[in-house]
Amino acid sequence: MPKTARLDLRLDPEHKALIERAARVSGASVSEFVVAHALEASRRVLAEHQRMEQIQVTEAAFERLVAELERPARVVPGLLEELKKAER
Repeated sequence: MPKTARLDLRLDPEHKALIERAARVSGASVSEFVVAHALEASRRVLAEHQRMEQIQVTEAAFERLVAELERPARVVPGLLEELKKAER
């Protein structure tokens, strides 16, 4: 696909020099470096946002969860022994 869109940035000279140096040692042009890393960060942010959207629960379900978390822990017979076996 032809590259026709532009993205103009204003940044501190120190930041520009840092990006240029990182691009140079990566063997990429500044544009390639910035685009690659901006795309990577964008995908990561959107994936995290999507995960957070999927975790939504009703208020009633949340209240039940909180109530369960506030209950005292109970002993599950044999669980400690099984965990010790799994560590070996």
